[in-house]
Amino acid sequence: MKIPGPALCAAALLASAACWPARAAPTQAADAPATTLRTQDLRVASVGYRIAERARALCADAYPVTGLLLHHLPEYDEAGRALEIERHALDRGPGVLATVEGSPAARAGLRAGDVLLSVNGVPFPDPRAMAAERDRRTWRRQVEATEDMIEAALRAGPARFQILREGREFPLVLRAGRGCPLRIRLARSRQLNAFSDGRRVVITSRLLDFVASDDELATVIGHELAHVLLDHKERLEAEDVPEGLLRSVGRNASRVRTTEEEADRLGLKLAWAAHYDMRAALSFWERLHRRVGPSLPFFRTHPSLGARRRLLEEVAAELRGDGEG
Repeated sequence: MKIPGPALCAAALLASAACWPARAAPTQAADAPATTLRTQDLRVASVGYRIAERARALCADAYPVTGLLLHHLPEYDEAGRALEIERHALDRGPGVLATVEGSPAARAGLRAGDVLLSVNGVPFPDPRAMAAERDRRTWRRQVEATEDMIEAALRAGPARFQILREGREFPLVLRAGRGCPLRIRLARSRQLNAFSDGRRVVITSRLLDFVASDDELATVIGHELAHVLLDHKERLEAEDVPEGLLRSVGRNASRVRTTEEEADRLGLKLAWAAHYDMRAALSFWERLHRRVGPSLPFFRTHPSLGARRRLLEEVAAELRGDGEG
């Protein structure tokens, strides 16, 4: 889903690695529980975790699911970095921002405020060096490479981490669950948007404020995850569909609209499999279409509201298996 709007962070429409505004200094205490630390991030992570864990039958890739939400030194502004170093030693490695309740990370004993120093004996890249990098794309790629180290270790089996907590180091073993390959982040932005780059899903804070319930949020996350599962980015690239305004012209628009229809269909099934009310998609779509208004590029590349209503009815009947409307 790409909503026309101010180009506050235009690269974010192309790749999830490009555009997280630096976080300001946090106001929570160092020992704040996961349920109160970064509540917006945790809300997105919790809905995403539930989809990834419960909808795994719809995903071919056995992805390590942990319920672990990390933050990194370069994601903060200068004042925030100094405070995070003082409070949480975030210059030593990636930090635990929160853990989803009942997740493998929570059961393993990880807590908000912990710092990960190494995995299977391999230290993580230097956070200070990443924070010194001025180019946002570069340090974001470095941050993602750090998280990829964790993913690779967990794919191989239980991973042994060295943890720093309140000045004390100790080992901890994390055993991941298996689920859908959902790598998700919340981007602080005034853009009403959600998108995927073919690998990661991004939800903006403006869209998080726009959704009326976790059921609506689940249909949005399911839609973007469906783009990843169906390899839509790779398909459109193979078909030479460009980014920008030319995306909404001629055959390009038709090809993009086909991927949006496919993502709607699978996204509803993912939300349903996670025991969310997929009917909430309709109220979200109705408000979204009113919000977008007469935006020609959007309607050229996305199904109409009527088409989406019909699709919801079709999927509901398919999942019930009773043939009723």
